[in-house]
Amino acid sequence: MNLSLRRQTLAVTTNHQKEAKKMATEIEKLVLPDGKLETELTIRKEYGQNKYTQEIIDGNTPAAVVRVKSIADVQAVLRYANERRIAVTAFGAGTSIVNGSAGQNEGIVLDLSGLNEIIEINIPDQYAIVQAGVLNGVLDAQVRQQGYFFAPDPGSKPISSVGGNIATDAGGMSSLKYGTTKQSVIGLKVVLADGSLVEMGSRCFKDNVGYDLTDLFVGSEGTLGIIVEATVRILPLPFGTPTTGLATFASMKELSVAVEKISASGLAPSLMEALNSTSIEALDRLEQTDLGKGNAAALLIFQLDVTPQGAVEALKKILHENNALHVSVTTEKDYAQKIIKIRQDYYQAEAAYGRLIVEDVAVPLSKLPALAEFVDQLTFQTPVKAFLGGHAGDGNFHPNIAIPRELNVIPADVKAAIKKIFAYVQSIGGTISAEHGIGDLKDEWVLPQLGQQLVTLQKKVKHTFDPNNILNPGRKV
Repeated sequence: MNLSLRRQTLAVTTNHQKEAKKMATEIEKLVLPDGKLETELTIRKEYGQNKYTQEIIDGNTPAAVVRVKSIADVQAVLRYANERRIAVTAFGAGTSIVNGSAGQNEGIVLDLSGLNEIIEINIPDQYAIVQAGVLNGVLDAQVRQQGYFFAPDPGSKPISSVGGNIATDAGGMSSLKYGTTKQSVIGLKVVLADGSLVEMGSRCFKDNVGYDLTDLFVGSEGTLGIIVEATVRILPLPFGTPTTGLATFASMKELSVAVEKISASGLAPSLMEALNSTSIEALDRLEQTDLGKGNAAALLIFQLDVTPQGAVEALKKILHENNALHVSVTTEKDYAQKIIKIRQDYYQAEAAYGRLIVEDVAVPLSKLPALAEFVDQLTFQTPVKAFLGGHAGDGNFHPNIAIPRELNVIPADVKAAIKKIFAYVQSIGGTISAEHGIGDLKDEWVLPQLGQQLVTLQKKVKHTFDPNNILNPGRKV
């Protein structure tokens, strides 16, 4: 390095250190009613990247992390940050796959995991009121003890927060019948960018007074306000014995055609999950099963949580008429749980092959066979393992790619393959984000999908709620 360049580098480093020191001094002025301010470097770096986002190698370094203990803490942080134009990112359980809840450089992270109280479970009116940090699985377990269930069912159900589910409009296996998180949210308590607290929605299932701001905030990824409390629907457990099963096919294309036929049959399955040959291989390796026997290259896992007379026979007929190689159906609870566990272990099985890049696309049901065939034809020069699976019943596939763990960059051919998938999905009327959000990974694809007019309108909405652009800036729109 020549002397001039060295001096320039030293000057930049010195200025950065001065700015960091100034920020550290400023941040000490933040007074919290109940929470704890963390400024230690290792803690800040830990919150600068979501660990489940494997597509990002290097994380950010926030200025501070606030461990929230009350709504008043959230209000104090936003008032402070709004006055100083400091970025604020809400962090629930950190399960984002698109780095959507990772703290930004020199920003503040609001760790909401301390807001973990189930405030009310109202069985007569079929709702629950929970704080944002309550885990989905904890709420579901609590209401199941009273004969109800919480429908949103993401793969991260045991470890993801209700607030995070709402912020991303999380889907999951049961969204085929019960919808994504949006269909379960009837009211929200939100802290806006200026620190004011607002309540929207109600405890009624129908409420048409004013604009539906509740739905607007669901899926907003923390860019319009910080969700601190939610009123959510709980549903009575279905009457009768559920029917669970699996079917194998010679290809994902044939499986996708069968899914389309089942969807049009009126049988109303509660889940239809698909896995391709490499996913089957990964699961057989993890679970010590033999799902790939008989040249099976695609696996469909399905469930009817309500089984009217003749439904099982009708379902089997559709599967056999659409080239199923093997069909197995059960009403036995333990065996059914083993079948569901196969799908729940999907990511774990694939991650055994390397650093797992997880994608999330959806297409109209009639386009599923074409999408399956398109992904199957992708080729790579890098030694990777490509998988395809997901919620076939609602057109939502996850093309996942395991790359060698020792690589410190995402290979160019993997990046190119992801771009090809996104472009193809948009060309056939699909979406590049079905349930994981936009975060740091997909912002360049928002404009091609929505168009300039709609993007401009959405930015106006953002500006109305957050005029100083402090709430998770650069994400979502």
